[in-house]
Amino acid sequence: MMDVHRLRVFRSVVASGSVQAAATHLGYTPSAVSQHINQLQRETGLTLFEKAGRGISPTPVGRLLADRSDDAIGALARLDDVVTDLRDGRTGNLSIACFASAGEEWVPKLVSKLQREFRDVLITVDLNELTEDVKPMCDLDIRTEVIGENQVSPAGYTRHALITEPYVVVMHARNPLAQKDAISLADLADEPWIDESIEGQTCGRILRQALDQVGIRPRLVARCQDHHTTFALAAAGIGVTLVPALTLGSLPRTAKAVPLRDPEVRRGIAVNVRDAASNNPVTCRALELLREIAAG
Repeated sequence: MMDVHRLRVFRSVVASGSVQAAATHLGYTPSAVSQHINQLQRETGLTLFEKAGRGISPTPVGRLLADRSDDAIGALARLDDVVTDLRDGRTGNLSIACFASAGEEWVPKLVSKLQREFRDVLITVDLNELTEDVKPMCDLDIRTEVIGENQVSPAGYTRHALITEPYVVVMHARNPLAQKDAISLADLADEPWIDESIEGQTCGRILRQALDQVGIRPRLVARCQDHHTTFALAAAGIGVTLVPALTLGSLPRTAKAVPLRDPEVRRGIAVNVRDAASNNPVTCRALELLREIAAG
């Protein structure tokens, strides 16, 4: 197993470009830095540097090792943070990734409840809508799903289903269709459409499936990647749009949401919990609270 301290010294030499610069940065003598590098080369059996003029330069193998060690060093830094939290009496940090409407409607309630129960817990929140990959070391990853698809948890995570959620039709409040109790997709066949989805992502696939099911090709007049802009366009009378009900908390007064029937369109929402964090009291409580909040 590689010595972590030597690995950090090695990365400092690669980043700074010379033994002298690394020594100055680390507060070591140049000979001490050189000794660490030589020991790491013996430890790994690799030639990590080669002479370049009057100095040294990383070999291709050395550059690869430096690049590949980023995740390991980052994980160790996060582990140091955990130790500091525990020593200071904090239960630890919690990292959450979620889609935008969950971040607006659920996460504030979740964070508020957690902060009342756990002293000084630090909670970080990131958006995950632009990628289907779980962010490294994320404790809770709240995801949308296409109902009926096989759901496979990422390696190192366990999936917990939360709810299924209906889609609704949003349009200007003076649109004649806004006076109906419910709308079918067939009712929207001749309407100008605003597409609020990211092509290839979950909501985009759900919309394509629903339209294909009834044989409708919408007349697109605008495409957006967030529901706020989509609502603004709908409220201005630009067109109609199909959105999940969870987004309606930010619906403008001049827009109206009408339930969609025939067919009913729904999406699933689940949370992937990182196995390594599943026994952490903050993570366990966060999952309990998230279930309660999602259930309404």
